Amino acid sequence: MAVILAVEHSNIHKRIALKILIIFGCSHFRLSFLLFITTTVLSLWFSSCMACGLMMPLVKAILKELEKMGILETYQLIGKTSAYSSDDSEKHIPRPSDFTVFYFIGIAYSSTIGGMATFIGSETNQLFINYCAAVFPSGPKLESPLYFLLALPGVIVMEIFLYLWLNFYFLGMVRNYTALQASLTNDEEQFISVLLTGQYQQMGNITFNEMVVGATVFVAGILQSMIFTSTSHTDGVKLKTIRFVHTSVPNIICVFILFMVPTNLKCLKFFKKQNDKTEPLPTYPNKGCLTWSMVRNNVDWSVVFLTAISNITFDSLEDTKMTEEFEKFLSLFSGCHVLVQACVVIVFCKLLTEFASNATVARCMLAHIANVGIKSKVNPFYLMLSATLSMSIPFHLVTGAPAYAMISSYVHISQRKLMIAGIGPSVMGIIMNIFTVCVWFKVIWPDIDTYTYYYK
Repeated sequence: MAVILAVEHSNIHKRIALKILIIFGCSHFRLSFLLFITTTVLSLWFSSCMACGLMMPLVKAILKELEKMGILETYQLIGKTSAYSSDDSEKHIPRPSDFTVFYFIGIAYSSTIGGMATFIGSETNQLFINYCAAVFPSGPKLESPLYFLLALPGVIVMEIFLYLWLNFYFLGMVRNYTALQASLTNDEEQFISVLLTGQYQQMGNITFNEMVVGATVFVAGILQSMIFTSTSHTDGVKLKTIRFVHTSVPNIICVFILFMVPTNLKCLKFFKKQNDKTEPLPTYPNKGCLTWSMVRNNVDWSVVFLTAISNITFDSLEDTKMTEEFEKFLSLFSGCHVLVQACVVIVFCKLLTEFASNATVARCMLAHIANVGIKSKVNPFYLMLSATLSMSIPFHLVTGAPAYAMISSYVHISQRKLMIAGIGPSVMGIIMNIFTVCVWFKVIWPDIDTYTYYYK
């Protein structure tokens, strides 16, 4: 969230937004496809929360530019308040338009879908590897390329369906829906392209502040990949300890750099030899690319508390032995066919992860799901993989992923909109996970559902 503020303060998001509109035009079908796919690709190499956070200022800047040109409205006024009224209860927060909800829900969903395919993109995948290394040290080693091959087809299909579903629901694709217009005439597009080009030229050359923020975010992504790679061959206990925090370390370094580096280099004038022709020395300190006043006044702290409370509440289930009751419930299906057990695990974990972040659900449930596999003589990897995939697809509640809480707070998206828009992706996610586990896994890993001796 602090990095988002630095990006907005530097205006690099506006520069990128103008360039995107100049190249790809103002068609919502094209823009949404570009933004959703970009978020998905980013979440392969960044954490899903950071991938969504990086796209939020960009999407906001694009919508602002489209609003200036009269193409859409980012917010709709629910009601008017009298200018002479002093009652705070009559004041209303503007409601985001369907265009705003469409774009921000799309990038949030895309960030969680893309993160399913790599160990870096989702903390759930990292925890799965931790438990496999710690609980089954002599079991088969699931390397990153193999996991990517296992999960990628499902991710591609889910992302394509997400694009079609959101365009159908919000923009009226494939149906007669005239309330929203998603296209422009050729003359309008040419006129708008000229306006955007002029605005981009008025911004001038890229500033030092923009270069620092862009480079710092890029370094954060590289560090995430490097830290993950450096811990991939460590012993089980040590690996588990490091990976619980590795996604946050690059972000902390990134924020620290932004606090330390100034927005310009005027301070270097103090190192020059002074004479009558030199410019006068600065009389005020340089501000950093990120300041505490920016963080204190602009970060919505409710997001932090909401995420923390939901995770702590769910963690308490383990202390109260409630997770053991969940294990007993799943054990009721131990006599059923292995495909039935996988389907039950997928649906059950999908429901649980709506009420807490997927990483919290994984920490509480993966060990118990491994026990269910051992008791029913089913490969524990099979059921754990089923659970890991289903824990990455919460699409209804803001507690399901930090990215959902961030977009909800950022543009004031109502919980009702989030729940209704998530119906299609949830159904498709369950179907695709069942296909991935029951069909595709068997193609890549033929004996994945076979219980073998090295799990004992």
